[in-house]
Amino acid sequence: MKVLGDYKITVAAGDPSVLGTTVSGKYVNYAVAVPSVSEVLLHVYDGEGRTPLYTIRLGEEDRYGDIFSVKVADTAKDRTYLYEAKGERFLDPYSKLVLGRGVFGHKLSQKERRSLRSLVAFHDFSWQEDRHPAIPYTDMVLYKLHVRGFTMEAGVSHKGTYLGVAEKADYLKELGVNAVLLMPCTEFNEIDEPEENEDIPAFFSSTFYRSSTYKNMVEQASTEADAPEDVRKYRINYWGYTNHYFFFAPKAGYASKPERADAEFKTMVKKLHERGIEVLTEMNIPVGTNRCMLVDALRFWVKEYHVDGFRINLEQTDPLLLAGDPYLSGTKLIGWGWDIPAIYPKDRVPTTVTLAEFHDGFRTDARKFLKGDEGMAGAFASRVIRRPDRSSVINYITDHNGFTLNDLYMYDVKHNEANGERGLDGSDYNYGWNCGSEGPDRRKRIRDLRLKMRKNAFLAMFLSQGVPMILAGDEFGNTQDGNNNAYCQDNPVGWVSWKEARKNTELTAFVKRMAELRAKHPALHNPLGLRGTDYLSCGCPDVSVHSKTAWRPDESPYNRSVGILLGGEFALRGKAEHDDSFYLIFNMYWEEQVFEIPHLSGGRTWKVVLASDPGMKEGPLTDARLAVAPRTIAVLQSEENHVTEQLKRKKTKAPEAE
Repeated sequence: MKVLGDYKITVAAGDPSVLGTTVSGKYVNYAVAVPSVSEVLLHVYDGEGRTPLYTIRLGEEDRYGDIFSVKVADTAKDRTYLYEAKGERFLDPYSKLVLGRGVFGHKLSQKERRSLRSLVAFHDFSWQEDRHPAIPYTDMVLYKLHVRGFTMEAGVSHKGTYLGVAEKADYLKELGVNAVLLMPCTEFNEIDEPEENEDIPAFFSSTFYRSSTYKNMVEQASTEADAPEDVRKYRINYWGYTNHYFFFAPKAGYASKPERADAEFKTMVKKLHERGIEVLTEMNIPVGTNRCMLVDALRFWVKEYHVDGFRINLEQTDPLLLAGDPYLSGTKLIGWGWDIPAIYPKDRVPTTVTLAEFHDGFRTDARKFLKGDEGMAGAFASRVIRRPDRSSVINYITDHNGFTLNDLYMYDVKHNEANGERGLDGSDYNYGWNCGSEGPDRRKRIRDLRLKMRKNAFLAMFLSQGVPMILAGDEFGNTQDGNNNAYCQDNPVGWVSWKEARKNTELTAFVKRMAELRAKHPALHNPLGLRGTDYLSCGCPDVSVHSKTAWRPDESPYNRSVGILLGGEFALRGKAEHDDSFYLIFNMYWEEQVFEIPHLSGGRTWKVVLASDPGMKEGPLTDARLAVAPRTIAVLQSEENHVTEQLKRKKTKAPEAE
């Protein structure tokens, strides 16, 4: 190694075992992997200085494999750096902070692009007694949000930031949420430029994902005078699913002080953990990502940021590698699907379930059934009672990609004109229903029906054995005006509209009641799993599927109703007390239906505890049949018969002392 120039600095042999920068005592260890070169230059700057403070040439003697490393006795707080190989300067792929991308949506000039730096992270943070909440999947209520969009229109002090999310911790706790899933928040370039620009430094010349339709449109737009302005120039990649990330650096544009993005992210995690809320993040993996680098990144976020789990697109990585990593053994990993027999051979049962499926299976079947499609009753019932062996499944009706729940029952077709792609983007298969009128409507019958359908959607998720996931804002009717692909809408269309929260308090209160009911009764999320048999010989299986006639499933294609009985004897509240039984009635006919109610042994009776139709009275049933309103879900809970309970008390009453 050799220090170039007149600046006096002490250097020593580096440690190639940990890539990136690591501060230890009076030294900073720099390590970077650069294949197929014999020399790398390390340029260290004083903050945003234009010329290097000093440059260190790393040669073959500083190389181990493809890794060049050096220790530098310089722990000044504002040091930034770049590497150079073969005449090209580039940011450290393992950058812990990136300086120069602090304003979200700002298109950098050529000068600003050349000023991008990797920042040495010296910031200390006091985690104090912070611990992972370690919420089991069976108890989890997941809430998916975009860090920026979640609070841009909220009444918080730090809008659109990690600190803004932290300010909403009490709200999430009150809602019944105990885990959040953050859309991508590692550093990425949100400026989506159709044109190729050879002057952009290679260290941040991102190639964004575009459909063939978008590519063709860009080519046409270059010659069409009436092409949208934003298409001819650039647009914002608001969601953050790109082809280039700095996996070790939190997104600086989501911080109120970009140079302290690491501390602000940690503050958010700490605040959520204090409220018993886990923090999971989405890691979008571009094609060709080095798998060792990905494992390093996941370990880093768990260790440095106390992240509790990740959602990963598994097709671009090795699921067996991730699931078998001993450091991540207690970390939640969510992906499209897992090869459980390969991960846990010979029926090995994991001590803690950390793997979960995340796909559109529940969403598609539930949407079709709830709007009354034929032949969906059986498929929907299977989704409600399904939880994979030795793993879990995330059940959702809406995700970031598609309609919000409000729009699902307000629009029949997508309205993506604002995206500038002539309505060709976004899915054409939404399985929604506008309830009789496209778009907003003031008629009471339509508004009431839409509210009922949204309640049905929430009930479908919360009554399922998998993990219910709420899309941010759905609990109070957030809308995107019918846009089902708001990937480029960094504006009120893509942001969560908190003004709707003041208008739709009834729906929010309903969600809170469901979350409270689910949390209180393990029968609704049985940690033992469901077998469909009476393995306790109590006279009733742990789960059974019915129709309008008790104990007789209806598999006919025209059937649009389901009854599901969950045996409370198979779920424990505490260590010894059995839970109550529940009978879930789903009537998706457009007219009232009468359901036979299964008889309970031991003198127990049923009561209605929750229904999506406000006209259905809650309270004890006095008949073996129940009339259920059109397009309505009703929840029945078992209770001791008062007469039987009084007789038991008389028989067991102890004699009074003389």
